[in-house]
Amino acid sequence: MAKIEAGAPGLLSLVKDARSRLAKQALDSEQAKVALCVDHSGSMRALYTKGVVQRLAERALALATQFDDDGAIDVFIFDTGAVHAGELRIADYTGGVDRLRAGRRMGRTDYAAAMRLVREHFPSDGLPVYVLFVTDGAPDSRTAAKEELVIASQRNIFYKFLGVGEGPFDFLRRLDDLRGRPVDNAHFVEPDDVEAIGDEEFFDLLLEEYPQWLDDARAAGLIRGAL
Repeated sequence: MAKIEAGAPGLLSLVKDARSRLAKQALDSEQAKVALCVDHSGSMRALYTKGVVQRLAERALALATQFDDDGAIDVFIFDTGAVHAGELRIADYTGGVDRLRAGRRMGRTDYAAAMRLVREHFPSDGLPVYVLFVTDGAPDSRTAAKEELVIASQRNIFYKFLGVGEGPFDFLRRLDDLRGRPVDNAHFVEPDDVEAIGDEEFFDLLLEEYPQWLDDARAAGLIRGAL
């Protein structure tokens, strides 16, 4: 908390809320890496312009400070392809999303490209990886996205799919219940208005099903044993 107060006082309230919700679910001793995958398709333009994506990134960063002490999250941007855009850090988080996507043209919606980069970026024998995956619609290749989620289910990776905007979200609902995975490593949430949700309620949504995945993944030997 001292690091937040000194380097990012604007995040302090968010961090306090994240800490309280983690403690409520007995997750305050857990460690994890946090990644943010953000849809950069043309239909997302207004959500970037209005700062919605930036504010979601700040909430993800606040959660990450309680899971990992490096003060940063890895950001993956996907459209027609995908890129590991770099880190959003507490030292310079303001306007960070626009800096990380600067010069990149908006395109289509390739979930699988982003999921593949996440899988390749994080070691399979490391900490659990919590991925907040933000999108406003279905991918171009549904088969490839399903295949990537099945592969991730055999790894230390959990996906929280967050539907923003108008959708459609039928495919994300199907991913939530996708068969053929040794462990259920995904959960989909679709708030009516993500901007209208209070911070504590939002963190509760982010943590929904994550504790069960931790238990199941440990039992399957996919992540480190119980603390």
